[in-house]
Amino acid sequence: MQQWVYHVSPEVNAISQYPTILAVCISLSFVMTVVVCLRIWVRAVWKKSFGVDDAVIVSSAVCGIIYCALCITQSRLGLGLPLKLRPNESLNTYATVNFAGRPFYMAGITGFKVALCIAYLRIIRHSSEKSYRHVVWGIMIFTILSHVGGTLVLFFQCSPVHKSWRPLTPGKCLPNPAVFYPLAGVSIFCDLIVFLTPIPLWLKVRISTPRKLGLMAIFLLGLFTTACSIMRVVQIEIIARDGNSTMLILWGTIELNVGIAITCLPTLIPLVTFMRGRTSKSGPMQYTYSTSDGRSAATSVKLKSVGLHSSTMRSQTIPTGNNTIVKSGSFSSLEAILPVDSQGRPIQREGVESSNGNGSQSHIHVVPNPGQITKTVQVEITRTDNRPGPEQSWLH
Repeated sequence: MQQWVYHVSPEVNAISQYPTILAVCISLSFVMTVVVCLRIWVRAVWKKSFGVDDAVIVSSAVCGIIYCALCITQSRLGLGLPLKLRPNESLNTYATVNFAGRPFYMAGITGFKVALCIAYLRIIRHSSEKSYRHVVWGIMIFTILSHVGGTLVLFFQCSPVHKSWRPLTPGKCLPNPAVFYPLAGVSIFCDLIVFLTPIPLWLKVRISTPRKLGLMAIFLLGLFTTACSIMRVVQIEIIARDGNSTMLILWGTIELNVGIAITCLPTLIPLVTFMRGRTSKSGPMQYTYSTSDGRSAATSVKLKSVGLHSSTMRSQTIPTGNNTIVKSGSFSSLEAILPVDSQGRPIQREGVESSNGNGSQSHIHVVPNPGQITKTVQVEITRTDNRPGPEQSWLH
């Protein structure tokens, strides 16, 4: 069986960190790809609202996959070994692959931050928060320009430029600490402002406290990428000492993949809500209708029944007030909003009571025909406005 690292002895191959590199790159790339695919399905297929931010995050994911592939390639050329044990035969090839990965890394981390900013602008596009929109635009422009500038610094770190992928070429290069420290500082600053920007928005949104805290928690998870950037800063000193960039590259891989995945989490909220509804044993039946003011609303009908009925139930129409009508279908052979007799005629209703407002209730008392087996059905009707608020704008 061929050993993993090229041009080294079996003993040197055995001490390489390539298994760690493979595990991190493959596992995180897989998780990130699954999360991005779920986002695409929710936004493009289910909600049919694929936007610019989704296209940006897909591009970022492609860059992340390419960067991980290049990291795996570098592990075959010496990445994972101390600098003095890396094979000289692979020196130029390793430097070329390493240089090729730099723009993909920078494009990837820029992409998920820009995607979040575009999503923020989409959320507040109909709001009166003009100053907030200006702040988001400023953050996005600063993020793009600073990361493009960082990419150019990495490109032109050496003079002549090709010394970056031909290390033995005569010339000079900027010291790694002088390049990596400022880039890491800018990246950390952008992480902080991008992930903390929506917190004031969620504080103003009128939703339940648990849901508000959940939304804020999702965005605060993005600060994990900041922790990864800090760990990369720690590795800069190690590179300055012995030239081993293994952990620097690994922490960059973690930062990139985790950042993309966390950015996608808010868009998966409707999928999680849907799955929770599917797994519940019982729940209200939903009916969509239009009210007199033209708004789309939903009516939830909860059935609570006692006893049995001997006949097959048919479709009934129940007025609920405020120009709204709820239609009940044949839920089962023993359940319906209103029962009918053996000839298919509706049994007389009396004591129909309804109340209107944000939530309306109707209590229907059934008067049975003498001699029949009867069933009492209690109908509870609630109305909710389906117009999207700021916390729902991830769906549109």
